[in-house]
Amino acid sequence: MSGRRILIVDDEPDIRRLLGDALEAHGYVIETAADAAEAIRKGGLFLPDLVLLDIMLPDADGFSVYERLRNRPADLSCPIIFLTARRELDDKLHGFEQGAVDYITKPFHMKELLARVRVHLGELAPVKGDIPNPMTERELEVLRMLSSGKTYKQVATALRLSQSTVRNHLHNVYQKMNVVDRAQAVIVSRENGWI
Repeated sequence: MSGRRILIVDDEPDIRRLLGDALEAHGYVIETAADAAEAIRKGGLFLPDLVLLDIMLPDADGFSVYERLRNRPADLSCPIIFLTARRELDDKLHGFEQGAVDYITKPFHMKELLARVRVHLGELAPVKGDIPNPMTERELEVLRMLSSGKTYKQVATALRLSQSTVRNHLHNVYQKMNVVDRAQAVIVSRENGWI
């Protein structure tokens, strides 16, 4: 049993119940919130190890909730996964630029969601493969920092790079791994033991 804490933020009671039941069955401690105000309050009190955050909430969008969870008083540094019915590429890119570690669209398969949760909580031990790491040290460093929940701006500041250079490194990673987004790059890298 994991005992890790997950905050589920979604305005649909059925989604909260479905996710809560499935995650509790796998040993996670669950707290739920139906709107932005409740999410921010519970985020600061519950101190989750991971947040599943719907983008379309009745009192705010998930992007602004994300910002408020990252700042005081909640001040969370845990992985935040956006969960939404939006499928447009621009929405996904915006989510990743905000610093989300993953983006799962509804309807979703519970097994996939559970696997992504476990990956972002570091519970799936990477399989050390024979595939050599195609990334440069700098690309690896950028991906490692982004996978820990840092934003492009935070990575750029920490590495003394421009945000466009950070994006260029990430674009090179996508091409080398033949993936389309940061979540896939992180999953492939962890599966191969590169990060």
